[in-house]
Amino acid sequence: MQLLHWQIELAFKRLKSLLHIDKPPTYAENATRSWPYSHLIKAMSCDGLSQEVQEWFP
Repeated sequence: MQLLHWQIELAFKRLKSLLHIDKPPTYAENATRSWPYSHLIKAMSCDGLSQEVQEWFP
């Protein structure tokens, strides 16, 4: 359980540094709620694509 927790922490640290999901462009309530969700979707899409590319290239 501890290992999974650490992997999740590292994933969020990477997202914060690469996608800047910890710095929303505005502090309006609706925008602040949607900001992390849209970036998490983008991150998951990029991760899926990178997995496919890694499998395709030797």
